[in-house]
Amino acid sequence: MSRPARRRPDPALLRARYRTLFFLCFTLLAAALGDRAAVAPAMAGVLLSVYSIRVASTRPDELAHTFVVLDWACLGIALAVTGGAGGWLLAAVPFLAFGQVAGAPREHWPFLVGPSLLLPVILAIADPTLGGSRGGALVRIALLVAGGCVAATRVRRRPAQRRRREAHVAKVDPGTGLWTAVRLPGFLEQAAASALEQHQPCSVVYLRLEHFGDSRDFLGVQDSEALARGVARRAERHAGRDGRAFRVCPDGIVLVLPGLSLAEAREAAASLSREVSGTLIAGRRQTLATGAASFPTLRDIEDVLAAARAEALPDAPLPVAVGETLPLAATR
Repeated sequence: MSRPARRRPDPALLRARYRTLFFLCFTLLAAALGDRAAVAPAMAGVLLSVYSIRVASTRPDELAHTFVVLDWACLGIALAVTGGAGGWLLAAVPFLAFGQVAGAPREHWPFLVGPSLLLPVILAIADPTLGGSRGGALVRIALLVAGGCVAATRVRRRPAQRRRREAHVAKVDPGTGLWTAVRLPGFLEQAAASALEQHQPCSVVYLRLEHFGDSRDFLGVQDSEALARGVARRAERHAGRDGRAFRVCPDGIVLVLPGLSLAEAREAAASLSREVSGTLIAGRRQTLATGAASFPTLRDIEDVLAAARAEALPDAPLPVAVGETLPLAATR
């Protein structure tokens, strides 16, 4: 069973956590640089940040933009009482801008970036000349804010691109409804771990739909998929309650059969093969080539899959009779 997706925290809560980290680091930086006057407004930012986490945890929409205004105000006051527009602490501006907009919907950006205008206003109150060059100071502040916003867009784009790539990797086969090969390793690892714990075998059966390529060329995609769907339904029934069927390629289906020995898995494969070949599916008669392997006879799950698949290939040798799987306690 696939793990349910975790719910992403609300942007207001993420922003509250980030501002707490930001003002803590800013306080330590100001103290390390000897700008003690900046410590008081920075500590006020820390206290407001902690309170904002409490608010965002229960009522994320309440006071969300008010805390943003207070962020810029605290930073502006801290800058004004130290070096102003020419101080080293001005380098903190893009980091605050980054934390405000990262993860937030684009329509909220004006409310998150707009309060940054408080910076030049507060700095101008403390020093009307803004370090001797008003135009240069305004451009510098604007570039710092813009740099933080650009960095936030780059971070936002990477998870989106990753989700788009993952969306192209189908986890459920649309033709048969079976899980695809993407989910097979995880399920098989879990089944093997459970087999070890319970001292039980776990077998894998590879089913190859013979001449499926010819059927697709002759019948077309839609009718050949109906044929594969009929085989898949029968395979699911033979998988049982604890087993699972996977479509790993157009003509390949893998059955994972927890609790079945190799001999029992081959018997199940033979029974399924007789059922498929003995009835018409979508108006056609289909035959199967089968292969089987068992864990822990083979201790590596990749070897188990490879052995079952190799046995089902057209030129694979006939399976050699193998005795019952050794008890797991004896194979350790």
